[in-house]
Amino acid sequence: MIKKCVLAGSMGAALCLTGCAQIESQWDSFTDWFQPTEAITSLINPYRPDMHQGNLVTKEMVDQLHIGMTQLQVQFLLGVPLLRDMFHQNRWDYVYYMNPRFGDIERRRLTVYFDETGRLSRYEFNPLPNETQADQMILGNDEVFQGDESQMTVIDSEKKAQEDVEQNAL
Repeated sequence: MIKKCVLAGSMGAALCLTGCAQIESQWDSFTDWFQPTEAITSLINPYRPDMHQGNLVTKEMVDQLHIGMTQLQVQFLLGVPLLRDMFHQNRWDYVYYMNPRFGDIERRRLTVYFDETGRLSRYEFNPLPNETQADQMILGNDEVFQGDESQMTVIDSEKKAQEDVEQNAL
């Protein structure tokens, strides 16, 4: 009788341990399939607004720049520059950075150079939006200005003088 009890007990223990292994493998496959943290974050995304940083400079503002303007006149027209390097006092950088909620990051730059007397000697810039395109960008409309960051336009005193002569000849 004792042998029958030991045999039944060992058979029951073996069956229980086999069931535990089966339950554990089923649980592992379930946890591989169901990830509660991923399920929640895939359904609920936090709100991330469009991020505009820097100086928003438009094409119309740059068109009003003239070689020979003083630093105060340039600052009145374009605003306070984002970057003023203490080692290069004659260079001001107007940088604009936009990281929209959806879409590509956009960067634009306008660099203004002054001579020793504090007069505008040259400036260079990426393609810039006009006023209406800039307004649409701020409002978040899909028709956003896309400029090529690698393309720079350099305006110096010689080029500006030549353009003025050509314009006056017409």
